[in-house]
Amino acid sequence: MGVAGLLAMGLAGPAQAQSSPATGVQAPVRFLVVADREAPLSAVSGGRVARVYAQLGDTVTKGKVLVSLDCSDLEAKRAAAEAEFNAAQLRYEAKAKLQGLQSAAALEVELTAADVNRTRSQMRIFSAELAQCRFVAPFDGRVARVHVKEGQGVAPGAPIIDLVGTGTPKARLNVPSNWIAWLRPGAHLDASVDETGERYVLNVTRLSGRVDAVSQTIEIEADFLGDTSRVLPGMSGRATPAKSGGKG
Repeated sequence: MGVAGLLAMGLAGPAQAQSSPATGVQAPVRFLVVADREAPLSAVSGGRVARVYAQLGDTVTKGKVLVSLDCSDLEAKRAAAEAEFNAAQLRYEAKAKLQGLQSAAALEVELTAADVNRTRSQMRIFSAELAQCRFVAPFDGRVARVHVKEGQGVAPGAPIIDLVGTGTPKARLNVPSNWIAWLRPGAHLDASVDETGERYVLNVTRLSGRVDAVSQTIEIEADFLGDTSRVLPGMSGRATPAKSGGKG
């Protein structure tokens, strides 16, 4: 079931949860637990997987190489481009010295300078392509899924590895639109997680800028308060306005 389907459960009749916290009991609203940060890494170009350095559940630090592709052909091309650049640089320096001795025309110096720029650009192109052969963690996190194995061929756009942040998880939910009358960032919701049965307090942090005209709901995000060591992205649960109805 997709995120939209899960959030829509229990919202087919939003009129059941029309009252404010002070006027009656609220019908619970479904929520989905999401990571504070997510990064589904995918291949920019095709190739063969050379090494997989991270496995499911591993904690990784920002900058760590997670997967690398076999790009030996690109490495050879970059080495050749670097050799051409070095040679062009030497030719330019030689022509510049000759010009100082009035033994080389200005045009010859300009042509060798242009050759230096051309070969430098070619070397940078291959360096940029080589950088796409390594999949690096963009932040500190945990490996949520590894899509590839060593030796496997991948096509451009193919998923490689999914990374989730290790910060405090968030709850994402669609609530009846008339909750806007009292719902503000800082408002609290009482919540229970289905998978563990544990109860939490959610602190509302964000409200969408529009109401869904069909379901008459608005999407919000909220942070979990307290110990969230047993709360994982993908879990779900139910939430209602806190009994106090106020801010924390």
